[in-house]
Amino acid sequence: MRKNYKRITAMLMTSAIALSAGMTAVTSFAADPETYAITMSTTTGHTYTAYQIFKGDLNETTSGDPAVTTKTLSNIDWGTGVNSSALITALKEDTTYGTAFSTAIGSKTGNKAAEAVAKKIAEYKDDPTAVKAIAKIIGAHLNGSGTATTTEVEAGYYLIKDTTTDTAMPHGNTYSEFMLEVVSDVTVSAKDETVTSDKKVTDVNDSKGESQNNQTSADYDIGDNIPYVLTFTLPEKYAEYSKYPITFTDEMCKGLELNEGAKIFYGASDTTGEALTFASEGITSSDAYNGGKKYTYSIDDLKTAKPGLTAGAEIRIEYTAKLTSDAVIGNAGNPNKFNVTFANDPTWKPDSDPETPDNPPTGNTPPSETKVYTYQVVINKTDGTNPLKGADFDLYKFIKNESGAETYEGTKGTWTLITALGSGTNKPTKSEVTNDTTTFTFKGLDDGYYKLKETKTPTGYNSIDDYIFEIKATTNGTVEDVTGDPISLAATPAAGKLEGEVVNHAGVTLPGTGGMGVALFYTAGSLLIAGGATLLITKKRMNAKEK
Repeated sequence: MRKNYKRITAMLMTSAIALSAGMTAVTSFAADPETYAITMSTTTGHTYTAYQIFKGDLNETTSGDPAVTTKTLSNIDWGTGVNSSALITALKEDTTYGTAFSTAIGSKTGNKAAEAVAKKIAEYKDDPTAVKAIAKIIGAHLNGSGTATTTEVEAGYYLIKDTTTDTAMPHGNTYSEFMLEVVSDVTVSAKDETVTSDKKVTDVNDSKGESQNNQTSADYDIGDNIPYVLTFTLPEKYAEYSKYPITFTDEMCKGLELNEGAKIFYGASDTTGEALTFASEGITSSDAYNGGKKYTYSIDDLKTAKPGLTAGAEIRIEYTAKLTSDAVIGNAGNPNKFNVTFANDPTWKPDSDPETPDNPPTGNTPPSETKVYTYQVVINKTDGTNPLKGADFDLYKFIKNESGAETYEGTKGTWTLITALGSGTNKPTKSEVTNDTTTFTFKGLDDGYYKLKETKTPTGYNSIDDYIFEIKATTNGTVEDVTGDPISLAATPAAGKLEGEVVNHAGVTLPGTGGMGVALFYTAGSLLIAGGATLLITKKRMNAKEK
């Protein structure tokens, strides 16, 4: 950045001091007043205005091999774009450079004072910090409305100011530094920058014990606490800001609820963080955030609150939010977005804005959004053809735990009833069709391994074995088909639903009295029947004899 700034300003400062240095070379003079074009090499969406600080006779000197052109102003006087008396006072009173300017200006007035100021500025041409500080002082004492850089201007020494309106400023952009230029036809490189913020969520698979950080989406059971990380990176020109107010804004949909324990970390060396309390207000809108809450955390001036921070430092907020019973099931998801309001004008000084003298202008980073998904499993009970009443099911989830008493896929853990995963109303649910208990719906499920267990078998039908399956999902929350034995679960992505049919088969019908079944039984067992008859007869004869 130093080289870039020197490239732009060295020529300007050299030209200012050259007015009295008696430089000799091939020189061309503008015989009559001319106008010149300013071409801005700038970020799209910005507007710039040129303020004439000094006017005079423009000379251009070319020398050397390769040829180098030097611009010089002679016969310097105050330009039309500056309040000269206020500027002189401010320069003399500045705590850092006041003594130097007081000595240089002395009792001079008019064009003599203008020449003295120009020469003193030129002396700082190799000190970017000084040049920027002096440009700020000048920028606080401009006069009139200036001239748009899209039109031609008279020769002179100009301060070029980024005058983009707040509403037109692109998200995340900052105002450019003041640019000092001796103007003939000139191309000026603007020095703005883009400030960024981000929001990420951690995805956890309870069944496999796996987690993935820095995700834009994740899936969870209702009742789970979801880890979020919010970040904001300080701009490269952070040192140039006189004051740096900052506000973190986090919006949650209705299905998310902030937990206590949020912390803020200032820079990489801060490993412990500080507790913070968000202010909150309800969200009323027609979008996915309707019924949710907006949380904000503001710092009046980061530079005084945390004086050790430097450009490029990352500020980080960590918290967890609960996925509640209001969560949306399916691939619409449960969104959460974050952005930062930050000071965006490194040229601002406390006395440079009479309307808001204590606060610099601010901008906003683009919103960063994450989504959390949750799913449902629907089981339809049939006899293979028609709905079948009289059954009941429970659904269990495998939770990896090294001290668990059970094992699945070589991993220790526990099969846990899904309705025991959360607490209160914030947990997965099991529901049945109220007037026809043949459909069972389990809502609010994460990805992972599940076991369907039949806890009641319809009378006259065989029980089914436990069915273990896995809920899988893509990164955008779309559930995948799951197949297996004895049932197959097919996906309905928009509804976040896996649905399948469980069949109970009727038991074997044993023979009763009468009918064809009895006749067949007698035929097959005729020998036994004959023997029985003989026995019966013999018995009767024995009884007669006994009499």
